[in-house]
Parts: sequence; C-alpha cells; structure tokens
Amino acid sequence: MNKKFLRVISIILSVMVIFGCAITASADDTGAPETITVTVRVEGLSKQLAERKVTVSKLSTVKAIVDSATIGVTYYTDSTKISHVMTEAAVTASEWQFAVDGVIKAEAIDAVRVDKDCEIVLYNASPDAVMPSFVADEVASTGVVKFNGTNKNGVTAPIEGATVTWETKSGEKEFITDAKGNIYIGQEDLTKGAHDISISKINEYNVPVVVRLDDGAEVDVAEIADSDDSDRSVFTQIYEFLYDILKGVIDVWVFYFSEIGKLFGIGK
Repeated sequence: MNKKFLRVISIILSVMVIFGCAITASADDTGAPETITVTVRVEGLSKQLAERKVTVSKLSTVKAIVDSATIGVTYYTDSTKISHVMTEAAVTASEWQFAVDGVIKAEAIDAVRVDKDCEIVLYNASPDAVMPSFVADEVASTGVVKFNGTNKNGVTAPIEGATVTWETKSGEKEFITDAKGNIYIGQEDLTKGAHDISISKINEYNVPVVVRLDDGAEVDVAEIADSDDSDRSVFTQIYEFLYDILKGVIDVWVFYFSEIGKLFGIGK
C-alpha cells in the first residue's frame, strides 16, 4: 500500500471526525429542552378536588402547566383569570387564586414562570386568604404545634381561631389555635410516629380564609420522654407526701390563731 493512498485515507478519516463533532455540538445546541416535574393541587371550597403530576419544559408559565394538568379549568372570556375548576365557580365573583411552593402569587397566571420541580396550588378562597405553615419541632416535649399564615403581600403572622385536626390513636381530635397560632396537644394524644394534621378556617360568608394543607400533611413525633412518678425516687415521693400533710396542718393552725386573735382584738 503506497504512501499517497494512506495519506488520502488519513485525510478522509480526519474530515469524518471533524464533521461528527460538529453534528454532536449542533445536536447539543438544538436538543430537547430541559424538563421539570410539577405537582398541581386543587383546593376547592370544602375539599381537595384534584392532584396531578405533570412533566413540562423548564420556564413554562403557570398557565401552561395548569392547562397541561387537564383538571377542567375554565377562564373568563378574554381573560387569563380562572372562573371555574371542575365546575366549581370562583367565590364572590372573583377568581381562583394560585401559589407556587407555598408562596401566593399576585401576578397573572400567564406571567409567572417556573424553573424547578415544585408544587402549584390552585385554591378557591377569600381574596385575603393565607397559605399556612406549621412548626412542630418540640411537639414531643411540649405538645405545641404552631401555625403561621402568609398572605399575598408576603406578610407572615400567627393564625388565630383556626380549627386543627390531629390524628390520635382513637381517631381525629380537634383543637383551636390561640392568639399565638398555637395548639396544645395533651400527652394522651401524643404517640411516637407520624400523625395526620389539617387546618381550616372560614369567614362569616362560609368562605375559606386559610388554604388547606395537602391531604398528606403530617407531623412526625419523636421519642416522648416518660414523665410519670416512677422517674422519682421513693424517698422523694415520701418527702413530698409528708410535706403536703405538714403544710396543711400548719395552714389550719394559722387560720385558728388568726380567728382567735380577731376575737381579742389582736391583729386586723
């Protein structure tokens, strides 16, 4: 095989390698767009209506994502505002609202783009409704679960007067949040493990003012410290028992001496 032929083969192979790299680079530049997975949850006036997972292109608008979820959305004529979802009409002639990863959005539904895996919540509620969140880091030791609500202006405050449902061994139990947004769960209703939890609050028009948590919301209670009397020594229990008796006797005698003193005009 002569050198001229080998040189020709070498040139051909070089051209093929260069051409192949160019094709690969071109494919990378014009390849399929990056996709994300979004959960679309629908909270109606009285219950959760739907939950869908959809795969969409990164930076899709919320409107495009909601439409791809096929949940029966109807828009007002010549508008991007949602009038109905699955035949449920928006309350107070308003519109269905939406939140992205727990943040209520005041912008139009076609103006917000999503760039990562997330959850979109469509909800039918009062225009001033809040998105709830809860803190239960110390529930095992204190029994306290705290609820805060964030409105569409980004202001967060305790949720007062809301009904919280807590799963117990014997069924569900209801609590009402106080001015600090707290509920106080007694030891008899605390057990180690996961407990389903929900929150709701309605206004005088029977319209929700707190968006419901996901049906799967739960609190995981860690090991609960044993606080019964067996933790104390026998000596301590006997001492406290005798102290209570002695204190009671002293209180009685103090009362009698005080009354006798009043009879003789001693003291006031």
